[in-house]
This record gives sequence, structure tokens and C-alpha cells, in this order.
Amino acid sequence: MRHQVNPNRGILHFDPAQTSVKITRHLPSARLRHLIQHYWFVEWYLEDQPPYTQEVLQHPGVNIIFEQGSSYVCGIESRKAAYTLQGKGLIAGILYRPGAFHGYISESMSELVDRKMDISKFFPFDAETAEKGIFESNGLEERVDHIERLLCSSIPEPDDKVDELNTIIGAIMEDRTITTVDLLENRFNVSKRTLQRMFKQYLGVSPKWVIQRYRMHEASEAIENGADIATVALELGYFDQAHFSKDFKAIVGASPHAYRRGH
Repeated sequence: MRHQVNPNRGILHFDPAQTSVKITRHLPSARLRHLIQHYWFVEWYLEDQPPYTQEVLQHPGVNIIFEQGSSYVCGIESRKAAYTLQGKGLIAGILYRPGAFHGYISESMSELVDRKMDISKFFPFDAETAEKGIFESNGLEERVDHIERLLCSSIPEPDDKVDELNTIIGAIMEDRTITTVDLLENRFNVSKRTLQRMFKQYLGVSPKWVIQRYRMHEASEAIENGADIATVALELGYFDQAHFSKDFKAIVGASPHAYRRGH
């Protein structure tokens, strides 16, 4: 039996009262754990309701997104993503561990940032074949089993650098006191230049981007829950609230005060 994981981090204006939209995440089986962070599924039933838009600050990994008639590989999205849901439907997704998708390409992962690409460029199956199995499956477990059978048709060789990268990113995600690349450099005794090169090659984005993304996950959640904005800024390493507000607006799309009003 697979275990569900917390589905809320990175979802902006998460509304637990919105029962017409169900978001589920499932962990991969042991044979794919070195590649896959989790599988995610969004189901919605809005036939008698207006369209619903969900905004997301993506985690630093490649996604494969399956929609009926529109499936693709999605590189890291450097900006906020928004999905408008209407009627009734299902989206299925695969989030790769940071850096793990590098095994499918020969170039730097920076070539995939903010791009959507055909699935058949990377895998020996096409989008239509994948969609048929996923959307005709009976229930979540069967969908996950079908996805895993597809993924097992093309598994890249293990890469120790991916594990090294994930150790670093795991520290960034879990330790909110890591607010600068200098702190990361000191924590892991790795030069800033080495970090920059590793992140560009395996992720396509900088260490600063990853730090800022995870800190904004925390900031948006804290502000939604009523935390004092000046305190949030200080806890995240900002000694100037105006600087925090500028960064928050650039990433989230609204100032901290406007974001709180919109919740």
C-alpha cells in the first residue's frame, strides 16, 4: 500500500473548504524512488459551479503532466503557475526528484526551464498511449500502477550527483534558517562556484532560486494563517521589509498585504 504525502506545500491560497477539488499525492514504489518525488492527481467536480483557478509555486523538479488530449513534459517553471478548472475532470502528474530528469537528456537542464515538450522526445511511448491507460484506469492505485509500468520502460542509470543534490535541497526545504547561498556553502563545505555549476547542470536554476522558492512557500503559508508580515520577513532573513515585499510580489504575484486580503 502506498502512503499519501502532504499535498499542500506550494499551493497558493489553499482552501480546505473547497471540497469540489481534490488534490492527492502518492509516493513511488521502491524501484522508482531514486527518480520520482511523488505522483500527483487533481480531480474536480464543478459542473454546477463557476471555474476555479488554482495557483502553484512549483517545487524544483521536472513534471510530466497528463491531461486528456494535452500531455507533456514540463521543465521547472520559474514563475507562478495557474490552472483553471471547469466542469469535471482529472489531471495526473509525475514530479521528478530534483536533478533526476537529467538522466534523460544530454544537455544542461537549463535548456528545459519554462518549456513544455513532447513526451515521446524522452520516452518510448507517446502521450496518446499514456493517456488511454491513465484515464481508463479504475481508481487511483490502478492509475499509479499504469504510470509506473510506463516509466519502467526507460530508466536512466543512477547518478550519485543526484543524491548529493537532493541532500542539499532537502536541507534547504527543511531548514528555514538557510536564507543565502553563503549559508549553504558553509553548511556543506562546497564552494559557491561548485554549487552554481551543479544546480545549473542538474536543475537548470540557481541555488538562490531554490532557497527563495522554498522560503516563499513558507512565507505564503504563514501569511495565509495570519502571521505578522514583518515577523515573517525577519524570520526568513530579510532585515528590510520592503525588500521582502518586493521579492514576495515578484514570485507570488501580489504584495504580502494584497495576498492576505485575497485569501
